[in-house]
Amino acid sequence: MDSFIFLTSRVAKFCRVIQLESSSATLSVSVIVGIILVFLFRYKHKSSLKLPPGNLGFPLIGETIQFWGALRSETPQKFFDEKVKKFGRVFKTSIIGHHTIVVCGPAGNRLILSNENKLVNVAWPNSIMKLLGQDSLMGKTGEEHRIVRAALAGFLDPQALQNYMPKMSTEIQRHINENWKGKDEVKVLPLMKGLVFSIAASLFFDINDEHQLERLHNLLDTINLACVSVPVDIPGTRFRKGLDARSKLDEILSSLIKTRRSDLCSGIASSNQDLLSVFLTFKDERGNPLTDKEIIDNFSHILHASYDTTVSVLSMTFMLLSSNPECYEKVVQEQLGILGDKKEKKEINWKDLKDMKYTWQVVQETMRMFPPVFGAFRQPITDIHYDGYTIPKGWRILWTTYSTHHKEEYFNEPEKFRPSRFEEEGKNVTPYTFLPFGAGLTDFQ
Repeated sequence: MDSFIFLTSRVAKFCRVIQLESSSATLSVSVIVGIILVFLFRYKHKSSLKLPPGNLGFPLIGETIQFWGALRSETPQKFFDEKVKKFGRVFKTSIIGHHTIVVCGPAGNRLILSNENKLVNVAWPNSIMKLLGQDSLMGKTGEEHRIVRAALAGFLDPQALQNYMPKMSTEIQRHINENWKGKDEVKVLPLMKGLVFSIAASLFFDINDEHQLERLHNLLDTINLACVSVPVDIPGTRFRKGLDARSKLDEILSSLIKTRRSDLCSGIASSNQDLLSVFLTFKDERGNPLTDKEIIDNFSHILHASYDTTVSVLSMTFMLLSSNPECYEKVVQEQLGILGDKKEKKEINWKDLKDMKYTWQVVQETMRMFPPVFGAFRQPITDIHYDGYTIPKGWRILWTTYSTHHKEEYFNEPEKFRPSRFEEEGKNVTPYTFLPFGAGLTDFQ
């Protein structure tokens, strides 16, 4: 404190000397001194906070390389487990360009997920926002976030989902006949990527042209790889390639918007035929439509969010069933039972999905063992005092599925694939421990 007072007095004295020598420099010097004092007081404030223990890593890149490396490995939880063992359930790090506080366990998950727009706002790293769009749902807060969610509700409500089932069923059947039927062995991951993207393109834009699908698919893959790369914007890096791919994606989406807007005006297209039409015909309570930039950014975000997570869950489900024949046989028998009650060539309906109880337990257990998302970033609206530490305003705060999904204290024998746990333990699962898609989709479990 004494050294701080001494330094500020020296700055003030220096200012007085300059003012005596040249009155014309008074304003500029005052501005400089003001800036210096702001930084000094900010430093004093930050240094007085009791931050959690941890390691900020190297300048600029922090621990980003270790973080992304772990998430792309077979043991993504290792990054978090090692930190918790060394520093405890609350620790600091620096990843993807931001100083970050990581909170682990159900209490930490609850702190973040139950205080949206109260203590924290959505705040993904700037590099990811450049790739996915500032005007997307993930970049909105408060009233703007609510409006975009309202636009999406017209596409994602239960009745709308039921209406999409015939289109999805037809696409899945075509895919199986062309790529699986009559083959002794298949490569699941690339096939799941193709299937999920073709369904998304059909439901989002009503696109079926193979050439256009392939181009969009390649651009999406490039952007997704850039999202899990070190954000260095120089030629040749994955991040720069991702930015270039995003520009090309914007051009395609702009063209689709222009054509669809014309089709809607002429009556060729309907207002509910896909997500593009829903976005273009949406208006908020004041009669304001979404801007083209908002539509493009939201498509970029939704493509990214729906693609990687769905592909991951489907691929890992097949892998786990292939190595657990008893579980596989139970799924087969459940599916045969549902098909046995249907007339030939009759489509699967909403009731059939609800009857797939054991199949859903298999998917739940897959998401527990291999979470589709590692967690999510938020930004404190104000300083947050938690577990004896201060989480400063302006930093990032991160919750992670890996702090609970694989822990013995929440799931008995967590290393074992045991779908029946969701029937046996079901409602007894500790709140905020099973969060495959965050707290917003806990009812979906």
